[in-house]
Amino acid sequence: MIKMLKASRCRYWLRQRGIKLGIAVPDFPRAAVLQLEEGCAISGVQAAFTTLHVGTMTYIRSESELLNVSRIGRFCSIGNSVVIGQEKAGHPLDWVSTHPMQYTGTSLHYIERGEPAEIGHDVWIGREAMIMEGVKVSTGAVIAARSLVTCDVPPYAIVAGTPARIIRYRHSEQVINDLLGSAWWELPVDVLQRLSLDVPEHFLRQFAELPSREPAIYRQVEVSRRGCRELSGGLASGRVGEVQ
Repeated sequence: MIKMLKASRCRYWLRQRGIKLGIAVPDFPRAAVLQLEEGCAISGVQAAFTTLHVGTMTYIRSESELLNVSRIGRFCSIGNSVVIGQEKAGHPLDWVSTHPMQYTGTSLHYIERGEPAEIGHDVWIGREAMIMEGVKVSTGAVIAARSLVTCDVPPYAIVAGTPARIIRYRHSEQVINDLLGSAWWELPVDVLQRLSLDVPEHFLRQFAELPSREPAIYRQVEVSRRGCRELSGGLASGRVGEVQ
């Protein structure tokens, strides 16, 4: 009952800061730390990461699995039942057996965890896609539904299949380079919404003419089993819902 009350308090505290989180704080893995920018929304997902940073305006649908992943950028759209950071070597391939009985209750140990996956900004990942650990999905990429991504994805590439391959790019090479150079995801949302978002070439011209390109400053919070706290300059400024 106490844990439920603390979880409810944490959820309310996050909503007050523009963040929706469908994971109950007591259900976090003991070592997991989730850092969130205001404006993001994460539904009920399975968490098995160590430290994960999620940027503003990103949403992650329910039943997804956030495994060995360290960063998901801003303005990402992640569908239902997506797996990010799937382990590549979950079982020993060069032992007598692949079964866990070999290192369960014995003197043997098997720990095989690769580099975390990383997701850039403005990435769209379709339903039931799987991204392996160590993979870097670059800014602007699109992952088709039910794709298996085993290698890095270039900026603004559309990939599909098992294993995923590049189908085409969203824009011309020049537009891609200009969009990356603009780092538009750093601007406030209200500024972006006044530009021609439906025509990239017009957007880039308007972007270049902006009188100010001051980056947005978003509040950040940190969530773990211990509770929720607001970050300011990397330091905590209060904690709620502490759960041991």
